[in-house]
Amino acid sequence: MICWIYLPMCGLWRANINRINSRCGVRSDGHQSSYDLDFIFDSQLERLISRRSKSTSLTPWNRSIVLQNERHLRFSLPQLVASDEVSKSLVAALVRYGIVFIDDVAPTPTMTELALRCVFPLMKTFFGEMWTFSDKQDHADTAYTKLYLGSHTDNTYFCDAAGLQALHCIEHSSGTGGENFFVDGLHVVNELRRRFPNAYEVLCLVHVPGEYIEEGEHHSFSAPIIRVDPLNGDLVQLRLNVYDRGVFNTLPQSSMADFYDSLRQLLQIVREEQQQWNLKLLPGSIVLFDNWRVLHGRQAYTGRRTMSGAYVQRTDFLSKARVLGIIE
Repeated sequence: MICWIYLPMCGLWRANINRINSRCGVRSDGHQSSYDLDFIFDSQLERLISRRSKSTSLTPWNRSIVLQNERHLRFSLPQLVASDEVSKSLVAALVRYGIVFIDDVAPTPTMTELALRCVFPLMKTFFGEMWTFSDKQDHADTAYTKLYLGSHTDNTYFCDAAGLQALHCIEHSSGTGGENFFVDGLHVVNELRRRFPNAYEVLCLVHVPGEYIEEGEHHSFSAPIIRVDPLNGDLVQLRLNVYDRGVFNTLPQSSMADFYDSLRQLLQIVREEQQQWNLKLLPGSIVLFDNWRVLHGRQAYTGRRTMSGAYVQRTDFLSKARVLGIIE
């Protein structure tokens, strides 16, 4: 049993009861619980909404905005190893922009792993903790080809998609192409809500199936393309991958046309030239980005191209940011 305090009136009462540090509740079995008054006061829904909206300073970006701020996104590995403040700055930039780079990394999988573990533990999947890929078909994934890959997020077939993804070009020889491009899903979703509010509503509601099948593996999950915070409506996750689409068994046939119209309007914005940050990933620089926010893709390529990479669980990313005082 809890002794309730009439919190909606706390603004009037608080000065008179400020000396009281706690309120107690006694259960029928004699167990007594103590609740700090500040904790109870700060747990009101209205205060949670206000605090959550101010807890992070996010910068939605298109190509021109991110190029103006690129200097805030680059960190050298020697400085990262030597300074906790540099590590904190990297995590803060990752929260704010959704993408950072770790430079001066020797182009090997071992050094890629060392650099990433300086900041985060790695996520283990059926790809492993660290993975190296080229156009050799080691997995039933379009990344293991030389083909063009449109903007997407990874792991839409997982119940809990990776929170962060890292990529490091180890080698690209005897060929051309392979330029990467990144799109800020936060900016895109804001634009979709402004330009096509009906499409925004549809993509927040319709569960889209994702599926991955290869020998020994069969992953399947359905969720909306856009997931928002139920308290303040902010974007929580953008989940977009046409390559991972499973059989669409979550929507009546009569509603499919409306869904595809909405999806086309989203992709129209994603593919706009001003939304895409194009750059060539070179040996020595790791890109680390928010897989719940930033879309990535690449141009087709020729020659020999080898990439090393890894995932970080969402919970580990957010835990690190909270411990450092960057988010609440």
